[in-house]
Amino acid sequence: MTEPTVRLHGRPPQSTPAQRKQLRALVRESVENRPGVYRMLGPTGLVIYVGQSRVLRTRLLSYFRAKGRRNKAARILRHAFHIEWEYTNTEFGALLRELRLIKQYRPHFNSMMVADDWPRAYVAVTGGAVPGLRVVPRSDDPQAEALFGPFRRVAQLRDAVRALAEATGLRDCHIEETLRVSGSTRSLPLWFAEEGAQRQGRTRAPGCLRHDLGTCAGPCIGAGNAAAYRDAAREVRDLLEGRSDAPVRRLEDAMLRASESLAFEQARVLRDRLALVRWLHERVQHFHANMDRLTFVYRSAGPDAREWLYLVRRGTVRAELPAPESAEERAALKQLAQRGVSGPDAQGADIPTTGLDEFYLVASWFRRRPLEKRRTSPPSRAGS
Repeated sequence: MTEPTVRLHGRPPQSTPAQRKQLRALVRESVENRPGVYRMLGPTGLVIYVGQSRVLRTRLLSYFRAKGRRNKAARILRHAFHIEWEYTNTEFGALLRELRLIKQYRPHFNSMMVADDWPRAYVAVTGGAVPGLRVVPRSDDPQAEALFGPFRRVAQLRDAVRALAEATGLRDCHIEETLRVSGSTRSLPLWFAEEGAQRQGRTRAPGCLRHDLGTCAGPCIGAGNAAAYRDAAREVRDLLEGRSDAPVRRLEDAMLRASESLAFEQARVLRDRLALVRWLHERVQHFHANMDRLTFVYRSAGPDAREWLYLVRRGTVRAELPAPESAEERAALKQLAQRGVSGPDAQGADIPTTGLDEFYLVASWFRRRPLEKRRTSPPSRAGS
């Protein structure tokens, strides 16, 4: 199989009618009507499309009945030279497997046909010794160490993130990306005042406007304190993870002090900044409340009526296994649920700060099928 990072450039080659006829015969003879996922492959074995269905054979045969150059199924089939498929235990399992395969292979036609019905963006905290805060359009931004969202009011989100950055002193610039795009070969390190002796003679950036205004620590010009900056970055993470509202309270105190000092213009600026940070904090709290409701054991029946269990922790599926039938299997399930769902998170974070797509898939599944929520139970009852 071709490496998943290989991407198509331009229009992929087309198969012949004879080749498509052979694919149709293969599907008719070999594929069963069970839940599963399928992969359409190009001439070199590159995955060009991933799909899923509750009735896999019927879904695949529908491609060969599709007509018209603008028909999605017909367009995909014209570029398919081979079809691979695999069965899953349930329809829910097929959706989950499809999502993970799309994230693994990033197929050409899945990327081209993503429906973007409404604008959205995410809040990203970048990694490294000098973390940054920014708004990004995608859930797989390579610079993001932690990701939160999506948010629909993109313009207001940008204002709120800028207000949070100004309240905490974190940088929200894209200075590394700017240098790379400009083609410059010189590096512009980010560093702090106490490192000045080690940085003598290194290239220094022009003045930072936010630093001049007192709203950024200014690591691009060798200003600020490393320990204080780390504390500010941790404070921002805590707010976005729903653990603290320290920036909100600090802005409230600063606005009150400015008002008591009759610095009304400064108080007005702080008031507007506070309103934006409060808005972001409220949206984050709502996001985490929704996550808390998506921790349970989900029983889903397969086509053979056998039940399969999905252990879901805050919207991400941590395990899939058949329903226990013996006392030993029930005891093992109870231990697994306590360890993987109820106990400390083995992944090191209790929220999916990367890979949010799975959380939204799980949330969408139960929103569109409210009766399925009756098939869930608290982790504490697993194995009962």
